[in-house]
Amino acid sequence: MRILIVTTGGITRVFRNWPEVLLAKALVARGHDVRAFTYYNAQSDVLNVRAENIEGVAVERVEPNGWLTREFWNALQRSPKPDVIHIQHLRNQFAFQTAYYARRENIPYVVTPIGPLHDQYLARDRDYPLDAEPLYHNLIWSRREILNRAARDGRVKRHVENFFMHYPVHHANMVIACSEHERDIWTKLGIESETIPLWVDVPFITSLRGETYRENFARPVILFVGQFKYRKGFDVLARAMPDVLQEFPAATFLFVGHSPIHRRELEELARANGAFDHLKIIERVSEADKVRLYQTADVSVLPTRYEGFGLPPLEAMATGCPVVASDIPVVDEVVRHEYNGLLAPRDNPRLLAEALLRMLRDDALRARLIQNGFETLKRFDENDLAARNVQVYERVLQTTSKVNA
Repeated sequence: MRILIVTTGGITRVFRNWPEVLLAKALVARGHDVRAFTYYNAQSDVLNVRAENIEGVAVERVEPNGWLTREFWNALQRSPKPDVIHIQHLRNQFAFQTAYYARRENIPYVVTPIGPLHDQYLARDRDYPLDAEPLYHNLIWSRREILNRAARDGRVKRHVENFFMHYPVHHANMVIACSEHERDIWTKLGIESETIPLWVDVPFITSLRGETYRENFARPVILFVGQFKYRKGFDVLARAMPDVLQEFPAATFLFVGHSPIHRRELEELARANGAFDHLKIIERVSEADKVRLYQTADVSVLPTRYEGFGLPPLEAMATGCPVVASDIPVVDEVVRHEYNGLLAPRDNPRLLAEALLRMLRDDALRARLIQNGFETLKRFDENDLAARNVQVYERVLQTTSKVNA
């Protein structure tokens, strides 16, 4: 099967656990012809190559200069015609033109949005999307609705973007949800979807088993991996630090993230609550060093306010690092309280600290959760999940063929 993946920046040589690259490589391993269009960025050290082959995936990068660009449209038209197209992410600026092209050329396509509440038109606040009911009525599905709303408020550009963002999921042959929570949102929007979770590169992680990070840290080590955004809850962990330090006065709080947008705010919080000397920030590490950090840590924590899926708990489980995470939809489909991790109410520093303290005190609990984490990975097996994606492709291809017969 000839499969075209259209995404943002998710297929590189650097980030091994991004969903698109794992899927693309898994499809190649199963004998499919896989090409990909992704973003080009001359200033990025991972997206600054126009074309390359990554383990059998032919990648072409195009500058994302808006929802309608001649460069991307020409790239679509000159490329070999695929059997199926897989679009990743709602906010992907290539998605509208890809969906339009697919419909014009009668090519079936599927969409994996990866977190509908990342959508600024659906969530009232993208940093705190679970604080209010989604704005289901706010999405624009038709050109007529653009005109109706623009006539009322004059915000033409905003309404056109709203339409462009949601056109691909509205017309997709199938939407692939990453979680049952996400699938429920699409159902409420009247869109058919099928749940296929994401996964991580377990063979790569296990190849580094036993290796720890080159730098020594005072113990215990509490590890946060993620962007320094309020949605990720870095500030919740920062506020929990003093409670943990009361019982473990030598603890190190290690924050690792490639997008340190609110680093200054994190440092200010730590200074204000007296925990700054226990704060260690590493802005970017290699994939191998990230594994080594998990294997160095005593506990991994995901104090998130919302996740499209949430890969860090799976990464931690694969390394044998116990997990504490927010008790929120999607995350609770991966982390089961007292089975393979501990869940704490979101946005509650005191109860997050209690969960961390319990994990650090109880060696028997840690050992049980770690072992069950290894068992959990069997539910997120690449062979099974890649095959389920292929089954969706085959089904939409078959349906399209019958319609055209």
